[in-house]
Amino acid sequence: MKKVLLFAALLLAGAGYVYLQTTTPAPQLATLMPGGALLYLEAPNFGGLLRDWDASQVKADWLRSANYSVFSRSNLFGKLQEVYSQYGEAAGFLPDLKSVIGIAGTDSALALYGIRGVEFLYITHIGDSDFMKSQLWAVRDKFQQREAGGVSFYLRTDPASKRTVAFAFNKGYLLLATRDGLVAQALQLMAGGGSPSIASDRWYRDATAAAATPGERRLVMNLESLVQSVYFRSYWVQHNASVVRQYWAGVADVRRTNGNIVETRVFLRAPDAPTTNAASATVSNLLALVPPDVGMYKAMGVSDAGDAAALIVQKLIAPQPQGGRDERYAPPAVSPDNNAGSEGDLETRIDEQPLPSDAGISDSVAAVRAMVEKSGVHSLLLAQSSSEVAGTFVQMPSVIVLEGAQDWDRDFVRTSLSSAAGKLWSTSQLGIGWVSDATGRHPMDRLDGPGTLMFANIGRFLFLSNNSRLLGSVLDRVGTSPQLGAVDYAAGFRLARERSNYQRVTTGLDFPSSGAPAFFSGNIASFSRILSSLAEVRMTETNRGDVTAQTVLYQMVP
Repeated sequence: MKKVLLFAALLLAGAGYVYLQTTTPAPQLATLMPGGALLYLEAPNFGGLLRDWDASQVKADWLRSANYSVFSRSNLFGKLQEVYSQYGEAAGFLPDLKSVIGIAGTDSALALYGIRGVEFLYITHIGDSDFMKSQLWAVRDKFQQREAGGVSFYLRTDPASKRTVAFAFNKGYLLLATRDGLVAQALQLMAGGGSPSIASDRWYRDATAAAATPGERRLVMNLESLVQSVYFRSYWVQHNASVVRQYWAGVADVRRTNGNIVETRVFLRAPDAPTTNAASATVSNLLALVPPDVGMYKAMGVSDAGDAAALIVQKLIAPQPQGGRDERYAPPAVSPDNNAGSEGDLETRIDEQPLPSDAGISDSVAAVRAMVEKSGVHSLLLAQSSSEVAGTFVQMPSVIVLEGAQDWDRDFVRTSLSSAAGKLWSTSQLGIGWVSDATGRHPMDRLDGPGTLMFANIGRFLFLSNNSRLLGSVLDRVGTSPQLGAVDYAAGFRLARERSNYQRVTTGLDFPSSGAPAFFSGNIASFSRILSSLAEVRMTETNRGDVTAQTVLYQMVP
């Protein structure tokens, strides 16, 4: 009996070996995509991701929201809807989400080749029977038939918009594109042609080599070519092309882990980009000071003492409204009579020289900068939380922690802060005292005037705040060991804690309106309500030579 079982096992092992030797492995989809793309997106189970989205509560809440109602009437939505309709005319039917899910297989990829014309190639591994049931296959008789790489493909162009839809089905893969040339090149690559593919492009090769194992979704970015596109610079919502220009390629992987979502990113720094001046270990030490109930925090290296000083003044001494002019529009014409006024100028004094808009700010920043430079500050932590005041208003006190290269001179700190506050506060109202926080455990210096500024120093750490309770909770964590390894930057936002207060603030900013939802509470804050299952977002960044690595954790409500 044992000999029979051993013989059977040998037969199975031999059959398995022969199967592995004769079965062709699934091709890497990047090898089937023509080179020169701007973006490349792939997913090992694209159909599953779409079905999860279709069944999600987030999708249902988004489509029911007033924010979506406003978005659906926006100019951007109108342009996207126009492109969508034109490709629908070219395809012979207008696909909905159900139709898209019908042609979404397992191993899938999409490459974007043009922004203005939304030019792309989509490849997905799908069963023959599933594709034969799709709406795309049902309308194939409306298409012209062509051939490339020994395989037939289908082509149809809308005469009005000149939009093109082309598709082919070969070796279990559906190829769908907005240019017949993309399908033809992909079929030639599938047949073993030697044309350049995305996999051979340097931006893809180097970025993926620096990244970790692919996640449930991977996005590879040809940042050098993207930034050169005028359409990217015009329509990119972040308007940070100068930041993107520091990198020439990047990759982002997303995966779901233990009920949370983790995104890992890798960016390759451009040769002419400025080098970073990071202080990895000290940023990790500052992170250990973040209380578990703080609403928002960020820890970073300090390369410019002026930036750190401006942050201290803006957060703790003289909060200023953030404003600016949209540089895309020309300034209004100047009246020939520069003395002309209007009914809005009735409160303007004409017997006094108007104060400059930054009166005292620059002097205050200079005083704080001298303090920062003297101690050689190389890292900074900002932490803040919102809290109700009298059940109606919301305040957002902050704590700033500076770590210097040497111990702080307490007398010099007191003199510098008094000088900085005196530039903006009335000197006659400025009081200096020695107090303790609410628990009585932490003595601290305190400046009182139109505002309140407190500070304490422990060795190379200087703690500044405008709230004794928040400052005390940070001081309580002195001596706590860092939980993370060396990082150059870290930030976090605890939505579950801050959501209600931020909605209160946005509601207070709105004016009553009829018809359209309120801009702040009805549009902006609605994103927070839609994402109510998201409890916290945490991000860390490290720099290793020419590679910047980031990890973002989206912690969900259990």
